[in-house]
Amino acid sequence: MCRDKNMFLKLEAMESQIYFGDSSKIMVKGKGKILILLKDGTHQFISEVYYIPYMKSNILSLGQLLEKGFDIHMKDKKLTIKNNSNELIAQVEMTRNRMFILNIKNGVMKCLKTCVKDQLWL
Repeated sequence: MCRDKNMFLKLEAMESQIYFGDSSKIMVKGKGKILILLKDGTHQFISEVYYIPYMKSNILSLGQLLEKGFDIHMKDKKLTIKNNSNELIAQVEMTRNRMFILNIKNGVMKCLKTCVKDQLWL
């Protein structure tokens, strides 16, 4: 679940509601795909991410990652997430309030173009 519309590479408008464990609910305004930058410099797509502009922070659903083939491992107060190629996506330690906080950077798609006018380069 993501609150920043600029993180989406593709976003479909939709409306729904998400219910939390305390029975509170929040409106979903869309669903799409985001690109994240991994620690090793590579990128990973996460699809079917809900756009929820009124959230205070982004939330990563472990259940959704499991459905998509990611490996989730928790041991010794550490969370490890690997993709279906067994590449490390994230490894974080549990905080004092039993949360796992990921500092995920948005991957940016870029298209670069150049024009060569000097025929010596061709």
